[in-house]
Amino acid sequence: MDHNSTILGFIVAGALGWVCGIIPFSYCIARFKGIDLTKTGSGNIGATNLGRACGLSFFILGFVLDGVKGLAPVLIARSLSLPAMCAGAGAMLGHIYNPLFKGKGGKGVSTVIGVALGLVPRAFTVSIGIWLIVYVTTLIVSIASLSLAITMPIAAFVINDGTFLDRLFLIILGVLIIIAHRANIQRLFQGTEPKTKLWEKK
Repeated sequence: MDHNSTILGFIVAGALGWVCGIIPFSYCIARFKGIDLTKTGSGNIGATNLGRACGLSFFILGFVLDGVKGLAPVLIARSLSLPAMCAGAGAMLGHIYNPLFKGKGGKGVSTVIGVALGLVPRAFTVSIGIWLIVYVTTLIVSIASLSLAITMPIAAFVINDGTFLDRLFLIILGVLIIIAHRANIQRLFQGTEPKTKLWEKK
């Protein structure tokens, strides 16, 4: 593959991921229930706010679908011999900085899980287990999500999962998640971040 076709491959893969990433599954599910997530709870269009508004089963549905937004473009790109990392990056950027909502999308956790499942499945298994343990222990979704963002690249390096570039890419995704959670981090330091029982409808 020559230099020009490589650049084209990056663009195509990134665009594929971006198109998948901007699909607002959780928002659409809530609208079907007659709820506008942008005007409910935290105002975020992601699965956590969907869970707060509609209950655990809807959180799971939104979480899985948002994860598919990350997994599908990675698998499609790989099947077409396109750079899977670029597809994952496009999905993340589309989800977090969704142009359909003036650049305000979800926090990216479920989507990065989908990306990681496609790139580094063993590290994904470790990090999602940590997410569950931290969430059940604290009932604070943001702490669990930040734990996942930090531990996923560490796990990938420790168990040598994926390529070296895949692992470096996970660091970038982790930073994106942390940036997307900056308001949550501020509330955590202030002691005002709410606990959320996703199995209880607000």
